[in-house]
Amino acid sequence: MSDKKIVVIFPGGNYSANCPLLYYAGVKFEDRGYEKVAICYGDLVKHSKSLEECIEGIKSAVLMQLKSIDLSKYQDIVFVSKSVGTVFAGWIEEKLCIKARQIYLTPIKETLPYIKKCKSIITVVAGTEDKQLCSDILKEHCIKENIYMKQIDGANHRLEISGDIDKNIEVLKAVVALY
Repeated sequence: MSDKKIVVIFPGGNYSANCPLLYYAGVKFEDRGYEKVAICYGDLVKHSKSLEECIEGIKSAVLMQLKSIDLSKYQDIVFVSKSVGTVFAGWIEEKLCIKARQIYLTPIKETLPYIKKCKSIITVVAGTEDKQLCSDILKEHCIKENIYMKQIDGANHRLEISGDIDKNIEVLKAVVALY
């Protein structure tokens, strides 16, 4: 039996697979022998009137991209997702009935139903200054579900601290070390 591994990158609405947190996730997993696939939402994020419309519209695009890959041939599947991408990563795992190990970066409240102790979640990462989802709500949820969460003091939704490039590089290094 072959030992095939794949990492699937689910970007955020304004955070592409080429942005640092996701770029280095891809590099690190490829260095370990994983095939890398980055999901693309096209213009669906820009053309949506509401978050709900955006999520529903993108689900079918994500499903189409992943249905073209025979995930059953992989012994290890890792999903690395950011922001709205965390919703698609959680949803597609259930929709396709697969077992993926998840890394959720700055999840939004719509992701909470997928962050459960019965899932294989490597880590959840969020900043204390994330305006998309209150870090206390996320922290309480992760404690209740017994899931490891890395909370970054002073970091916003991009996991950055405004105006402090040295600190941002430290944060990037700390988050990449979790992959």
